[in-house]
Amino acid sequence: MPSLNREIVNFGGNVRFRPTHYYEPRTEAEVLDILRTHAHGQIRVAAALHSWSNLLVSDDAVVCLRHFRDITTRVDAAGDTWVTIGAGCRVKHALKALRPLGLTLPAIGLITEQFVAGAIATGTHGSGNHGLGHYVQEVRIAAYDGQTGEPGIFTISSGDELRAARCHLGCLGIILSVTLKARPEYHVGERNARYKQLDDVVARESQQPLQHFFLVPHQWEFVAQHRCIVPPVTGPLYRFDRWAYFAGWFVTMDVGLHLTFKLLAGVIRRPSVTRQFFRRVMPYLLIEEKTFVGRSDRVLTWEHELFRHMEIEMFVPRQHLAAAVDHIRAVLTVCDGSEELDPLARERLQRAGLLEPLLAVRGAFTHHYPICVRRVFCDDTLMSMSSGDGHDWYSFSFITLAQPRDGFRKMADYLARSMTQLFGARPHWGKYCPLDGETLRTLYPRWTEFDAVCRRYDPRGVFQNDFTRAALGRQ
Repeated sequence: MPSLNREIVNFGGNVRFRPTHYYEPRTEAEVLDILRTHAHGQIRVAAALHSWSNLLVSDDAVVCLRHFRDITTRVDAAGDTWVTIGAGCRVKHALKALRPLGLTLPAIGLITEQFVAGAIATGTHGSGNHGLGHYVQEVRIAAYDGQTGEPGIFTISSGDELRAARCHLGCLGIILSVTLKARPEYHVGERNARYKQLDDVVARESQQPLQHFFLVPHQWEFVAQHRCIVPPVTGPLYRFDRWAYFAGWFVTMDVGLHLTFKLLAGVIRRPSVTRQFFRRVMPYLLIEEKTFVGRSDRVLTWEHELFRHMEIEMFVPRQHLAAAVDHIRAVLTVCDGSEELDPLARERLQRAGLLEPLLAVRGAFTHHYPICVRRVFCDDTLMSMSSGDGHDWYSFSFITLAQPRDGFRKMADYLARSMTQLFGARPHWGKYCPLDGETLRTLYPRWTEFDAVCRRYDPRGVFQNDFTRAALGRQ
């Protein structure tokens, strides 16, 4: 039986709604019954709610698949292991289940709290790799027959249908399970370093392909976490050293630094103090010039879910990386209240019609969190942020721990509009997404193919909501 009038609140607390019906089915038969009941209504799937967008909103029915968490494996004739993961299995539980087999997932994002189907729905990614959905080879889905309109269970394993399912936005149906090829467990060496110039960071990608880096606000230099695959180190002294490093990272960074950011943004609230912290304290918080080695799922992930926050993430093509960094610095500096703006930046924004809107948000927000930058390989999908013609993308994550968030939204709205106009930047589907549907459609050359697949499995638009209808140009 459904729960009635249950409030749904996302992780960030910025999306709240009360659907008329809320379901937690345990069997595929129950899922099909839900589809029959709401065949002329609206159904959206709520996964782990670790999202900041309006993708999950439904006034009618919301389905949570937390009971669909089975994991099965099979070995093919070539000796490769294929893993089928229930849609409601959290990424961290899938990693844990594969570990005794000496295996892991082919891509790991920064956070492991998401349900697998939710991670694929929005294009979850790490750094120096494709998104997780790129590796999915088969999807089982509860949807509607395009000819009869009757609900059924379908298997998608090829063509544009598979490319659509790899980043599905919840629009094809209810994902029941996904199948992908596991990869052997590997170890990653991590070393922290500081740089003044972007070129020096990017130049190390060939030797450190898994690296990500941070643009430090107010200081405007870079901190890189250089990462590459290395042999495991098993000596007892090193194991203690590694434990001390990860424990220290958890205490000082995952917890301590975030508490400091909350203090700066939520209690002290003095921009001058925030600026001085980033300029005079942040440079001395990292252990540098020493490599620490650990399992990939330990090194590549953070405990980023410990503090409720809000985030916007923008993806730019490789050729615009340097220009995007310069633009971000100019925007955040003006939003911080500065009267100064580089003459070249002023001229560029004036020509684009973006200068006056920027001056209108001067002093609206002092950014208080390092901007994480990750390289993402081009995905073989229709709608993920890094889909396209084969070039790499770089994602920029902007996070706030402050409340209220009006100032952050003003800054984020301008960043989204201006970066899209100047660089063809794409906002992350699962993060705060302020762009209108017409603008979003210009960013995805294959959205018509995606919409066609959606109509094939959902002829009445049951799995659409206001956000997705706008993005796909539906009335």
